[in-house]
Amino acid sequence: MQSRNNLKNSKGASLIEILIGAALGVLVLGAVISIYIKEDQVISRESEETDIRAKGRHLIKFLAEEIRMAGFGLPPGMGVIDISAVSSVTFRSNLFDVRTTTPPGSEGTNAVAIGANSITVVDGSEFADGDNIVIYDPSFRASELNTVDGSPTSTSIPIGTAAGSDFTYSKNSKLVTINKYNTVILYQDGAAIKKSIDGTVSTLISDSSISSLQFTFDSGTAADVAKIGISLEMVDPNDTSEGVIEFESDIALRNSG
Repeated sequence: MQSRNNLKNSKGASLIEILIGAALGVLVLGAVISIYIKEDQVISRESEETDIRAKGRHLIKFLAEEIRMAGFGLPPGMGVIDISAVSSVTFRSNLFDVRTTTPPGSEGTNAVAIGANSITVVDGSEFADGDNIVIYDPSFRASELNTVDGSPTSTSIPIGTAAGSDFTYSKNSKLVTINKYNTVILYQDGAAIKKSIDGTVSTLISDSSISSLQFTFDSGTAADVAKIGISLEMVDPNDTSEGVIEFESDIALRNSG
């Protein structure tokens, strides 16, 4: 009898209590899920920002290496050509290190005479028709731009424009150099950084996070530029509201005037 009375007096959970408990469980679960989603979003944003910063640092370093080629293998001050645009940098560079010299000559004789249509050289085999060249006397720092016009031989390079001045051997001037040069342009094109070499364009890097690329110069005269500043802006293409990440660097040129 005692056992039966205990069963009668015991009460189970009512339907309302079950519903309240279920509702509370749903609220708690929803709160947990919301916190998880927010934390996941924060981690995802931090991961994306870390990735963009890594790419930005790599891109700045890569561009610095490209810009340091300005004036490579050429007379001082002949590297940077155009500083009129902030969105690009244009320079000359002997990218493939193609050069030769005139044979040593006696004091008072001309290595290259004014009006000459060809240059006598030690070895012209690396040059080709259409090459851009710089004729340079390193002793007097005298130079002249020209082109190869015709087929060079092992001892002679034909030039497109008659020599505009005499390059004369002196006591301290034993030879004149002839250096090939390429015209290089680095610039932004949408989400890509491109490079033009003598008009042939290639893509260096293409990334949707690239927003802006600008260059600054430490002189208002191209020949006097000794330092080029790079300013790069990148954004998360999936969430532009997170703002712009900026990268800056100053590049000292190795062959400035």
